[in-house]
Amino acid sequence: MGHQIIKQPNGKYAVFSSIVDNFIILDATKQDIIEYYVKEQTHEITMRTNNIIERLEKGEKPYYQFTKTWTMALDWIKQVHGEDAIKVLERELSHTDTDKVNHVACKD
Repeated sequence: MGHQIIKQPNGKYAVFSSIVDNFIILDATKQDIIEYYVKEQTHEITMRTNNIIERLEKGEKPYYQFTKTWTMALDWIKQVHGEDAIKVLERELSHTDTDKVNHVACKD
């Protein structure tokens, strides 16, 4: 990120961007700057999550060859953590989903 937080002579803060070679925030408090970056990151996270879910809905693989299906994830959990981990999932999911977990996790 091409930003620097700089303390102004009046004791407040500014944010200098090397992308636009100018200040993008002036006379800010620490909380103002935190809120700015939280808002920026919230936007990035929202965009990234929307993109992943849209691709999943289209049947695409947003993680390329590393994209797991529900079955693959359950098999991996069982392999790494054992059958008890699947039982924990069963307790956490609704009855309908639990049936799906039992069916998938117990297959040979």
